[in-house]
Amino acid sequence: MIIHDAAAVSALLPALDYTGSPCEVERRFAALSAQPDHVVFLAFHNKQLAGLCHIQGVRLIASDGYAEISALVVQTALQRSGIGKALVADAKKWAQSHGYERVRLRSGLHRENAHLFYEAIGFSKKRASYAFEIQMLDSTL
Repeated sequence: MIIHDAAAVSALLPALDYTGSPCEVERRFAALSAQPDHVVFLAFHNKQLAGLCHIQGVRLIASDGYAEISALVVQTALQRSGIGKALVADAKKWAQSHGYERVRLRSGLHRENAHLFYEAIGFSKKRASYAFEIQMLDSTL
């Protein structure tokens, strides 16, 4: 990905149940690009953005860490065309070249078709968990 892809990426985000204006995507991408161990792969079909995969390295004190696919999406009309599989292959190559022995991803429980895809390309379910978060709106926290 390059910064000029922000508008096309913005249009693809709703398929992941996320939003972001082109300006917000530009800002987010600029922040990602400043961090080590982050990359966003894009796939194009007929010169149009067809899919994306954001993978990041996660270094831990408790283990050797892993690479995590933080976002993976393919335009609905182009699913089952090999684009998602190719994006994951690129992510796996990146992870291996950066010293990660594992690749993880998380997927919402409601994304049953995505789960079937992940299992079909070699991922296995490891453990169920909840995601907890705190909204940092109050600066007094």
